[in-house]
Amino acid sequence: MKVEIGYQHPHTRWSVFHVFKKLHEKIKEKFNYFEFDYIEFGSKYNGEPGGIYSPHLMTIKNKDTEKYFVISYWDHMIDLTYSVHGWKFDLCKGIISSCGNKYNIDNIPSSYLCYDLIFDEIHNTAKHMSEKENNDLMFRGYLYGDRLNLKNHGILNITDKKNFPIENYFNELTNNRINLSLNGAAEICNRDMEILSSRSVLLRPLLSQKFHNDLVPDYHYISFEYNSNPKIQTEIILDKFNSIKDDIELLTFISENGYKWFKENGTVESNVNILNEILNENKIKELL
Repeated sequence: MKVEIGYQHPHTRWSVFHVFKKLHEKIKEKFNYFEFDYIEFGSKYNGEPGGIYSPHLMTIKNKDTEKYFVISYWDHMIDLTYSVHGWKFDLCKGIISSCGNKYNIDNIPSSYLCYDLIFDEIHNTAKHMSEKENNDLMFRGYLYGDRLNLKNHGILNITDKKNFPIENYFNELTNNRINLSLNGAAEICNRDMEILSSRSVLLRPLLSQKFHNDLVPDYHYISFEYNSNPKIQTEIILDKFNSIKDDIELLTFISENGYKWFKENGTVESNVNILNEILNENKIKELL
């Protein structure tokens, strides 16, 4: 079988690029009885993040039959079904996805990442709960949808202001006992992983999506009920925060479990290992 592997070659510190490059190397080693070609997406990308040359994606294709798998870190999985984006979905043998099942499309759950490689490099400097100095609640990230509505409601400390260099942002996270995350374009977002990497408690809406190794509510993170009304959602968040913020035993338990989950599921190396495990011989044979 002639196999074509496509992705954008790493040219920045965006973690996704480096997962794809390392996974490519593992696949070639594991299935060395196939003939491999590599297609570089960079010059072909037309700005459509859900398109066939998106930097969020890797494709593994049988060059003779054009059957393929997609490995996706793109939040809007529905885009991977549209012919207008270049996909021949009838030839798709599976989507391995980081964003769960929001769009009711069958997929194989994998895991997720921090945005920048810096978190892989410095997460081992994260402070233990007993060393954390701050007990405030804030959200820092892109603001749109529910996030923007909560910001405009004006009660919670929500900002889209950057905190550079990234080491300063990490220090902010690891100095806080509890950090708030809010659903992104899908549910999970980079901030969830960044909070877990900082050994702090992740406080976020209850996740419905699945992972290869699931994030368990009230074990790996503290969950609260989602409500689209910003006034009600603010009250829910503050009630939950106030009920846990001084329970050091609970906070330590959650933060250590979440930190362990990150090391096993949220780093570049762990994502590569999970994807490599999913892409076993039986799965690859579906391309034949």
